[in-house]
Amino acid sequence: MITNLSRATLRSRHRLSHQQIDDILHENSGKEYLHEKLIQLQKLSSFLELTTKFDEQNLWYVVLKGPLLSHRIYGDPVVRIWRDFDFLTKPELVEKFIEILTFQGFEFVTSDWPAKKKRQRMYLQYGKHIDMRHPKTGITVEIHWKLFSDRLISPDLEWGLILDHIEQRELTGKSYNCFTNEFELLYLVIHGSMHAWFRLKWLTDIREMLVRLHIDREVFLKLSKEMNAGRFVCVCNRAIESYFPQCELLPCEISGCGKTGNYMLNQIKSASDQMNLTFFETVKAIQYKMSLSPKLRYKMDVFRLVTFNRQDLKYNFIPPFPVFFYLFRPFGIFLRKFQ
Repeated sequence: MITNLSRATLRSRHRLSHQQIDDILHENSGKEYLHEKLIQLQKLSSFLELTTKFDEQNLWYVVLKGPLLSHRIYGDPVVRIWRDFDFLTKPELVEKFIEILTFQGFEFVTSDWPAKKKRQRMYLQYGKHIDMRHPKTGITVEIHWKLFSDRLISPDLEWGLILDHIEQRELTGKSYNCFTNEFELLYLVIHGSMHAWFRLKWLTDIREMLVRLHIDREVFLKLSKEMNAGRFVCVCNRAIESYFPQCELLPCEISGCGKTGNYMLNQIKSASDQMNLTFFETVKAIQYKMSLSPKLRYKMDVFRLVTFNRQDLKYNFIPPFPVFFYLFRPFGIFLRKFQ
């Protein structure tokens, strides 16, 4: 159970806020989380300023997680800890967002946006987001054009579901696009299961949504079937049973997840942050992700982690065709390790 974990573990390893921990452990840390909330309020101010810039250019976007999820669950945008801002937009608008962020002083983090159109198309095809950070504030913004890098269904079907499950929500007097409760819940379930729930803050979101919000269980089950997400939901239920045993489980027609569930529970208990994995740990992680869906297309996308890396797009001497990047992949790994 989550109540068996210490405050220090829940805060540093699993990134829950002190206010959330108070609720879980039935404690009152009082002044402990006031400073934490002040930091979140400062970031909220930056969020409002940035989204105003987007709105001035009439850009279409959906807010993912962050302050809107906190406000949805708790009625307060700064209860949850959120470290960056995530926005989903259409692929053809990505460059506009990059222009605005660049003008505001943001810099690329993982990899630059390619200058040439062919490489841009490859970036859009093989990536799901681009991240930029402000060097002074430390705030990171992720612009997504896909929900997931590994395809559960075709992009057209996924976008159809996205557009069918968007609603307007207000935050500090401004209206934002966000997902309906059921689609938001499913998105969080898939995201958490892909990462083996190694941070309990994600599982806490699921538990709080089930307890505090109205979830149409039939709609959720229908969506999970349409997204081929049954195994993801099953793994989530296994985590809920272990850490929130009093919580109602998610509707799911799949029961039992065997070794997949065992791997997930070991990841939660591990002190690892899933960074700098060893070769053996990487193989195990790939096996776990592949086990989450029986679809061949999804498994091939997971395996692409081994064969393609978007960071290699910065090497202009590589012709802009996937086969050359597959061949270059081992050398790219060596170059990054050496650097």
